[in-house]
Amino acid sequence: MPPGMSRFGPQMLSGQFSHLQQQHLSHHPSQHQPPNSAGLPPPSFNSHPSFAQGNSNSGLTPFAPSGNGNGLAGAFGGSSGGNGGGTGLASHAAVMGFAHGAAIQQQQQAREAMRRSSGTGKSQVKNRIRDVWQGNLAQEMQILREMVEKYPYISMDTEFPGIVARPMGQFTNPADYHYQTLRCNVDLLRVIQLGITLFSEDGELPPAHPSDPMATNGFGYQNSLVPCPSTWQFNFKFSLQEDMSNQESIDFLTSAGLNFEMHEQNGIDPHEFGALMISSGLVLVDDVRWISFHSGYDFGYLVKIMLCKPLPEDEGDYRKLLSTFFPAIYDIKYMMKHAQRLQAVNNSPLTAGAANILNNLGQKAGLQDLADELGIKRIGTAHQAGSDSLLTGKIFWDVRKNIFNGVIDDDKYLGQVWGLNRLGAPASSAGSGAQAGLDGQSTPNLNGATIYSNKGTPSTPNNVHTGLASTPSQTQSYTGAMGSLAAGGGGGVLGRFGLGKG
Repeated sequence: MPPGMSRFGPQMLSGQFSHLQQQHLSHHPSQHQPPNSAGLPPPSFNSHPSFAQGNSNSGLTPFAPSGNGNGLAGAFGGSSGGNGGGTGLASHAAVMGFAHGAAIQQQQQAREAMRRSSGTGKSQVKNRIRDVWQGNLAQEMQILREMVEKYPYISMDTEFPGIVARPMGQFTNPADYHYQTLRCNVDLLRVIQLGITLFSEDGELPPAHPSDPMATNGFGYQNSLVPCPSTWQFNFKFSLQEDMSNQESIDFLTSAGLNFEMHEQNGIDPHEFGALMISSGLVLVDDVRWISFHSGYDFGYLVKIMLCKPLPEDEGDYRKLLSTFFPAIYDIKYMMKHAQRLQAVNNSPLTAGAANILNNLGQKAGLQDLADELGIKRIGTAHQAGSDSLLTGKIFWDVRKNIFNGVIDDDKYLGQVWGLNRLGAPASSAGSGAQAGLDGQSTPNLNGATIYSNKGTPSTPNNVHTGLASTPSQTQSYTGAMGSLAAGGGGGVLGRFGLGKG
C-alpha cells in the first residue's frame, strides 16, 4: 500500500510519480484555473422612473432579498430595515412573492439546462443519473469533490469500443497474457463512458434533497425541484470517423442508447478529465474505496487517462501505478469466484444461504446474472456506464451482507482485480491447485462483456466474424518472454475494426 496522501494534494506526488501533474499541465495549461464565473454584470434599472434614484453601481434588482438595502423595500421607499414595513410593492408579502418567483425561475432554468446537456429528459432526472458532458464537467466535478468526504465508496463501470487486438508469443502464465491483451487494446482505443455512483460507509446513496446546504457545495440541490445525483455518467469525446473501434461493439452500444453524434460534438476531453480527477479527492486517497466488477479494463483506461501516456509493458509496474491512483479496490467478480472455489469467506465456511446463491449461479458470472439472483432491480439502461455502476454498487452491498456476513477481509480481497495476476501470489501458482482459476482469468469480448473459460486459460474471442487469432490452448507453454504486441506494430493480430481517416 503506498504512503497516505492528502485528499486535495496531487502536488504531494513524489518519486517516480512526481511527473503526473506536470504532464497534465503541459496538455492543458489553463485547466487548473477556476472557470470564468463572472457572468454578466448585474442589471441596471436606474433609467426607469419606477425604480427610484440610484447610481450605476447599485446592482438594483427586483428579486433582491428583503434584508438587502438594494432590495425592493429600499427601492420603493419602504421601511429602512427592509422588514416588510412598507406598503404596496414594498410590503413584506410583495417582497417574499418576488423572491419566491425568482427561486422557482432559477430551478426551472437549472432543470432545463440539465435536460439540454444530458439529452435524456425526465427519466434521467427521476433516476438521479446525471449525464456529464464537456459543458458541465467542472461543475459536476466540484460537487463530487465536496460529496466524496461523506460518501467515500465509489462503484464504477466503463464502456469502451471493444477488443481490436491481441498479443502473440509466449507468456509466463495466463494472467500475463490477459494483461498484455488489456495493455495493447487500452493503448489503441479511447474510453467512451465512465459511470460512478457514491455510497456512504453504510451503503446509503446521497439523499435526493440534502438537508445540509453544504452537502453539494451550494449548487442548488437543497429543497430544489432538481434532485441531487447519486450517479454520474461521464461521456467522453469519441468520433466514429476518427477513432479506432470494433464495429460490432459500436453497433451494440448504439442499440443500448449511446448517442455518438453527441459524443463527437459535446464529449469530454480526456486530458481535462484526467487533470480534474487527480485533484478531485476521488483518487490517490487511502480511505476512498472503489467498487468494481471484472475491472481490469475499467481501471486500465482510467490509469491511462491520468498517466497521459501508454500503460507500462510490465504488469508489475502497472500494478504500482494502479495502487497509487486507487489504493483501495474491491472487485466483486474476484470476490465471488474466490468464495465459489474455496466454499468459504473470511476463513469461514459459507452459510447455507450464501452457498445456495453461489450454487444457483453455477457458471453464470455476468453482472446482470448476479443481480437477478440477488433480486436487485436495475435502474436505467443496461450497458450504459451510469446504470451499470449503480447496479454494481447495489450488488456489492448485498454480497457483503448475504455472502460475506457483513464483513470483508481486506487482507484477502482489497486490491485484487479480476483479469490480472493475484497480488501476493508467485507466478508459478498460476497453474497450481485452487488458485489456478483465480489467476487464469478471462478477457472481455467485443462489447466489454466477458467470455469465460472453465479451464482457466485465456479466452479472447476467436470466432470468424472478428478475425482474431485462436487462443493459446491449454497444452501450449506459457514459459518464456513476452510476445510482440499489435500495439507496438510487431507480431500482434488485429481483429475487424474501423479506423478513421484522421
